[in-house]
Amino acid sequence: MARVALITGAIIEIVFRGIPALVGTPEIAHMFRLEFLPGFIPYVHAFGAVMVTFGIMFLIAAKIPERHVLVINMGILRFSLGILAQFWTFVQMGELHIFWWIHMIIDALLVFFLLAGRTKMMQKVA
Repeated sequence: MARVALITGAIIEIVFRGIPALVGTPEIAHMFRLEFLPGFIPYVHAFGAVMVTFGIMFLIAAKIPERHVLVINMGILRFSLGILAQFWTFVQMGELHIFWWIHMIIDALLVFFLLAGRTKMMQKVA
């Protein structure tokens, strides 16, 4: 269960978050229904680098999840904070495009499956 969640999380982080943020063009901003603000590009590119790094880390951990409980814990934290960030954006802006609601649901599912996988692994150890 943790393995599938880590691989899914890796794909989401690299393909749908990391690479688009690393490229950070006006066309990509428009595709995500965001305003392109040139002054934010250094932050967006740095965010993309972090997301690609997390994705690679999740792929490595997926090989033997039992040895990478810390990575699973970081995945739980990362996706939980992602949910919080999306919700806070909704509170501040008063709206959130369906694309971002979908990302929030995906993050919630990943948190659930990572927690379930972690719990199952910890029960085997005990």
